[in-house]
Amino acid sequence: MVNHPTSLLKPLRRLYSICGYLAGACILAMQLVILIQIVMRWGGASFGGATSIAGYLMGTATFFALAYTFDKKGHIRVELLLESSGRLRPFLESFSLLAAVAIAAFITWHGYDSAYWAYTYGDKSSGQDATPLWIPQALISTGALVFTICLVDYFCRSLVNLFKPLRWGAGAKPVRSH
Repeated sequence: MVNHPTSLLKPLRRLYSICGYLAGACILAMQLVILIQIVMRWGGASFGGATSIAGYLMGTATFFALAYTFDKKGHIRVELLLESSGRLRPFLESFSLLAAVAIAAFITWHGYDSAYWAYTYGDKSSGQDATPLWIPQALISTGALVFTICLVDYFCRSLVNLFKPLRWGAGAKPVRSH
């Protein structure tokens, strides 16, 4: 991996870690909501909207965990094509990261667009909780934004690794960025 200036790498790694902790907090909150719902049902009461709230927390946890998991190399990757590509591997890795950036940016853009229109029109969930939909949409989109930033970070690292042999001579080999 390329040595980044610590002034840039440390804040990014910290951001990814914070998102990982937020994802964990969302999962704990989801478990608490489900536990409260179970206890209330035993007592004959109802917790309206618990299922919706748990779903919002699950979606938020999923998107906040993406950047943290990617940074920790926890995502499953299909290596068959990359391993058989030989010298093309650095190019294929850069291309796949660029494609991932485009997809994540598309999801982020449309997520925030959806949240904006939900806020503008005052959209609320159809459940008993009547949650303003822009809140979970904005949280999920924020997780997607951090994942997009993470992918751009790794794409830039892959470009540096791709052109490393050009800087340090013909004998140098590119280092895998991820």
